Amino acid sequence: MSMLSNGVSGLNAANAGLHAVSQNVSNAAVKGYSRQTVVLQTNDGQLNGVKVTKFERVVDNFLNADIWRTQSDLNYYESYQDYLGYLEEVLGTDSLNLNDAVADLNAAFNAALSAPESPAYRQQVISSANAMVQDLQQLDGALTGQVRKLEFELDAVTENVNSVLQELADLNQSISKEVALGRDASTLLDTREQAINRLSAYMQVEVMQEDNGSMTISALNGAPLVMSGKAAVLSVAGTEVTSTFNTQQFSISGSAGGSLGGLLRVKSEVLDPARTELNNLVTNIATRVNDALAEGFDLNGNVGQPLFTFNPADPLGSILLNPDLTQDELAFRGRVDDGMGGWIPAGGKGDNSNLVNVIDSMKGVATGYDGLIGKLAIQSKQVQASVKTSQVLNDKAVASRESISGVNRDEEAANLLYYQQLYDANAKVISTAGQMFDTLMMMF
Repeated sequence: MSMLSNGVSGLNAANAGLHAVSQNVSNAAVKGYSRQTVVLQTNDGQLNGVKVTKFERVVDNFLNADIWRTQSDLNYYESYQDYLGYLEEVLGTDSLNLNDAVADLNAAFNAALSAPESPAYRQQVISSANAMVQDLQQLDGALTGQVRKLEFELDAVTENVNSVLQELADLNQSISKEVALGRDASTLLDTREQAINRLSAYMQVEVMQEDNGSMTISALNGAPLVMSGKAAVLSVAGTEVTSTFNTQQFSISGSAGGSLGGLLRVKSEVLDPARTELNNLVTNIATRVNDALAEGFDLNGNVGQPLFTFNPADPLGSILLNPDLTQDELAFRGRVDDGMGGWIPAGGKGDNSNLVNVIDSMKGVATGYDGLIGKLAIQSKQVQASVKTSQVLNDKAVASRESISGVNRDEEAANLLYYQQLYDANAKVISTAGQMFDTLMMMF
């Protein structure tokens, strides 16, 4: 009866193939689904038919790793560009352009040359100086806001990473259990791949497949993130990210990758340097103007007072117009030696010799601002190019994975026809075997 048993085994094989096709077609629209195929093998012995070995997910670990890597790169550059592009836009906007504010103040000083004792011209100087201070305060607010936003985003990303790591540890346990019991874990495996996709968007990881079905996941510097059913916990303090696994701690700040790495790098490479350069500009402007005014005398014959006040530890965040300074106390009058080692006002209230010194002191005080904007523009262009390149590579990696693991409706339609014909053929074998048996029985 080998013919009958062969037909039955073939019928079972065809039915398994049809089951795989129906599973693939029904899940064609499910994101992250890996198509399945039936694995058939000839039964041991001579003319013993076929057996269904297993249902197998069609996956390529190399293609998955390529998706995870390119996804990490894409999110790294996107998170970096979010802050870089904003800062470039703010510093380059006409309403907050420091060069324009300095030019307006310089114009007010120049206008006062014709009548330095005029209250109107003096008030114009104070108004222009105050407008420049307000622009600087807005720049400080924008930078401070970006730093706070960055800190909030780092906390949110870290929290999301911890959630995904725990999810992966739980999936490892479930998959290992199913594998040990010899049960199908395809759905769990698809879910785990999608979880790693989400994790790779947050940070770049290394993944290793274990024999028991679990995956070991680590950061680029080797810090363990998930091992079997255990997950690390990430914490952030400022821009220092630490991974704690069991009782061991690992710093991953310099090797995070993904959006987490982009956020960490943008602070050290963009926000902090920009504030440093702006602090230097503010210090330079305020100090040079104040020093020049200190060499003159005001309308009342008193030594010049500073136009600006600021904290040297945080010039941009503390720059103010001197609240105690009146327009009469602007030291536009020059000075001469009194013959006793001291200084006295030069000329009368209409003297402008020190005002000339103040104007000279402002030459080139804001040249670094254009350099800062130019540097940000170059960085932004480079990062935007990297975003485009990363997007292309990620799209290509996803497409490559889909060409192997995704459901192709045309291919499944062909498989459906093939297994249907196979089923019919084996049913015919069984029917023929039955007819032969009946004919044999009628001979007796």
